[in-house]
Amino acid sequence: MDTVPKAEIDKRISRFQAELVAAKLDGAFILQNADLFYFSGTIQTAVLFVPSNGDPILMVQKNHARAQLESSLSHVVAVKNKNRIPQVLNDFKFNQIAAAGLEMDVLPANFYLWFQRTLPQFRWTDVSGIIRKLRMLKSAYEIEQIEKAAAILHTGLTQIKSVIREGITELEIDGHLAMIARREGHMGTLRMRGWNQEMTYAHVLSGDSGSAVSLLNSPQGGTGNTPAMAQGAGFRKIKKNEPIGIDYGVAINGYVGDQFRTYVIGDLSDLLKKAHACARDILALLTEKARVGVPCAELYAAAVAKATEEGLGDFFMGYGEGQVKFIGHGIGLEIDEYPVISPRFGAVLEKDMVLALEPKFVFPKKGVVGLEDDYQVTSNGLKRLTRTDQVLIQI
Repeated sequence: MDTVPKAEIDKRISRFQAELVAAKLDGAFILQNADLFYFSGTIQTAVLFVPSNGDPILMVQKNHARAQLESSLSHVVAVKNKNRIPQVLNDFKFNQIAAAGLEMDVLPANFYLWFQRTLPQFRWTDVSGIIRKLRMLKSAYEIEQIEKAAAILHTGLTQIKSVIREGITELEIDGHLAMIARREGHMGTLRMRGWNQEMTYAHVLSGDSGSAVSLLNSPQGGTGNTPAMAQGAGFRKIKKNEPIGIDYGVAINGYVGDQFRTYVIGDLSDLLKKAHACARDILALLTEKARVGVPCAELYAAAVAKATEEGLGDFFMGYGEGQVKFIGHGIGLEIDEYPVISPRFGAVLEKDMVLALEPKFVFPKKGVVGLEDDYQVTSNGLKRLTRTDQVLIQI
């Protein structure tokens, strides 16, 4: 079993504690799975208390034995239920706490109200922004996991070429991609932080299904095979001379790789080939411009300007109400991490951010074409982590 190295967890805790001190907080409680895993190395049912000074306490409701095996923290304590938390804090001499943080962007309201009722003497503050900014910068260990995921993406996107044929359904292709990912070690799910945002491991979208607007905050979404999961692959059969967009995600040891490629049996229209070539040019442009210190908004503006220059602006990153205002996003334990490459994200690129850059064009009734690759921000610019050639894949 691959567990997160102790040195990795210790460094994360130390960075978080420095931020808590700067925010004049005595500690923070962590409950959400991705954050819990980041700071403890386990997602067993637990509440993690990270003091601004001293060792964290992982209070485990289920399963204490597994949590002890998976987490390197010194204090892994079994509790019957969360009502034991005040007593545990007192046992560890954390009885002078005045101000503490919670992940208020994701914490259910009933949990927040419970903390207010149970610990009324605390002043509560949202620390989700602090956590997301800490997680935005990746360690060598984290980048290694993303590279492992990227290797599996390449295997899947390469092998699926032999599966795609006229008459096969999107769902059948989707199933083959799932089999390849799981066989190679994909953990089986992709985590998202956004409220009510859910993601399958792959979108296989052919022809006009690629232009269907979905609830997902993405330029493409597809119809899915049921209104209960109104995105992704459906029963539509693959046809010649239409785009087949495959958005593929894999997670290894929690860490996500995210990639998009366009396939076609035969050839595409001149318009769609022009759009695909423009997506490739935009990736090249962003790779040239992206340096430490460059504002995320500046990269977004450059991408939009290029699409507009080519006469394709109305279809860039969706169309109509489905058009989204970003060109890329951070990846890590979640597929929608900071930074967001958008006009509204007021931050600059920093060393060891990991970005998924995804220039795509969506045409009504025609489908989606484009590319997506994962990059590490280095002191010398962008380093591509994904491996598949940036070409239109013809079958």
